[in-house]
Amino acid sequence: MLHVSIHDPRPGNTIAARIMTPANYLRLRRNAADLTIAQIAEQLMPRIAYRSMTAAFLRALETDGYTAKNRSHIERLAKVFPLDPDVYFQLVESPADDIRICSGCGCSAYDSCTVADGPCQWRAPDACGACLDRAAQDAA
Repeated sequence: MLHVSIHDPRPGNTIAARIMTPANYLRLRRNAADLTIAQIAEQLMPRIAYRSMTAAFLRALETDGYTAKNRSHIERLAKVFPLDPDVYFQLVESPADDIRICSGCGCSAYDSCTVADGPCQWRAPDACGACLDRAAQDAA
């Protein structure tokens, strides 16, 4: 079996109300890279026959309650879009608030966003400056 179940101890309707899960982390990092699951499956699996199976696996990884057992799966994803396998597996082993991860894009101190003047800076407990700036522009 490729996945194990985990329990989400803090349910809620908003990301801020929920603990950061491995699934949320992957989803946020993929969205920050502006990639779809189909695009990632295409990059990971050149043979068309296996893409649907790869896409199903990726959808499962982005579902709360499922995590990758094999580190190489996450390391392969890290070659397609920016994410830190160590952050992912720390979330798998002990989902807690001790890892600072942006609730907008999933960046952390270990895989920060890059903005015009360098790496993003934290300006809120759960949001990086790049996401706060983007939200302010969208609101204007």
